[in-house]
Amino acid sequence: MADRIRFVLNDQPVELDGLSPMTTLLDWLRDHRGLKGTKEGCAEGDCGACTVVLERADGQREAMNSCIALLGQIDGQAVRTVEGLHGPGGGGPHAVQVAMAESDATQCGFCTPGFVMSAYAFATGGEKAELDTIHDALAGNLCRCTGYRPIVEAMTKVAGLPVEPAPRLSTRAGSASFDGSFHAPRSLAELLAMRARQPEALLLAGATDLGLLASRARKPPAAVIHVAHVPELTAVRETDKQVTIGAAASYAQAMPALIASYPALKTYLARLGSRQIRSMGTLGGNIGTASPIGDMPPVLIALEARLRLTSTRGARELPLEDFFLDYRKTALAADEVIESITVPKLWPHEVFFCDKLSKRRDQDISTVAAGYRLRIESGRIDDVRIAFGGMAATPRRARTVEAALKKDGFAAAIAAIETEFKPIDDWRGSAAYRLQAARNLLRRLELRVASPMHAVDVEAL
Repeated sequence: MADRIRFVLNDQPVELDGLSPMTTLLDWLRDHRGLKGTKEGCAEGDCGACTVVLERADGQREAMNSCIALLGQIDGQAVRTVEGLHGPGGGGPHAVQVAMAESDATQCGFCTPGFVMSAYAFATGGEKAELDTIHDALAGNLCRCTGYRPIVEAMTKVAGLPVEPAPRLSTRAGSASFDGSFHAPRSLAELLAMRARQPEALLLAGATDLGLLASRARKPPAAVIHVAHVPELTAVRETDKQVTIGAAASYAQAMPALIASYPALKTYLARLGSRQIRSMGTLGGNIGTASPIGDMPPVLIALEARLRLTSTRGARELPLEDFFLDYRKTALAADEVIESITVPKLWPHEVFFCDKLSKRRDQDISTVAAGYRLRIESGRIDDVRIAFGGMAATPRRARTVEAALKKDGFAAAIAAIETEFKPIDDWRGSAAYRLQAARNLLRRLELRVASPMHAVDVEAL
């Protein structure tokens, strides 16, 4: 007998039976629950009209895209929609709604509920009313008819609201299976046994990529194994020598450790996706999809990251640069899962930089991405690792460029780009553009290395 999906919606327990776990949360809210405040604007997690808030057991509240979240993922969670906001004592509008109204921060109203929910997550998160923080909190919400100034003004008014009580969540002691198609193991042993039995099932972490099959394509997968409840895959561990990120840990969970060890990632990760995406998306998912334009692989290859790949046969470690075999083809065996990603910390005299070029600055897939780690002693580059995304069928280390840089300097490295890579033309950028962009990024790296104090100014170019 299949388990029933259980979660909390606007403080009320919900139990579902006879409904596909592949149904998107947005469709269920609108079509089955009649909560029409949450809207569909893009069906791919870009516009924010579908924003709801995930309420964690520890009291943390995170904005998320309901259009790409599957009902099976919501089991054991607590969700709040715009209809669930209320003032003190349960009556009247919430302070965020009042601030939006008083600031004239709405026009046609279609996108407003999504903005309200992003503002609610921000307001109850203890963050300060700083413009950069507010813009980051709003980056995943688009408005087509109103200026953003009054919305920013409203968020300034509500920054630092008192933290509201954490919800009471229903927990599961063991794994769950919904409708025979959606499997949610609660331990690594259960996950590996399930993977061995169903190698054809798709592995689901945050659904920021896989969720599009259900939302936009309307062709949900036949079977998935949801890995987000496995402790080994969600842990973030740190030593004085390395950072280890579980493959199913969200970007939001991983960011503090990553940014503390590699400060250049602060700006880079802020552009990787909106807060809605970063609360769901994972490093393991970004690697496992094997996209040549994934944001994290070139960065992690430059940092000499290693993967732990695990199955019922045992575990093995593999350098990330050896994981990608061809376009969308990896070294992951049919019965294996990515358990974790381990990244060495920088040694003395080492520096790290990264870049992303995209058609839109925020919340866009990269056209060209790059990571660079260099060891510089006495003004000389003794060692270097450079990797690019968007320049080949896979994210790839630039070994010819590295060798040229160490031997003959930046001019030789720039000239070696055309020898190293043969990119393709597509709608994100032509081959000629990508080659020129990569050359220019190496020129930017030269400026950073020559004058590290001006690295922030160069980043703003």
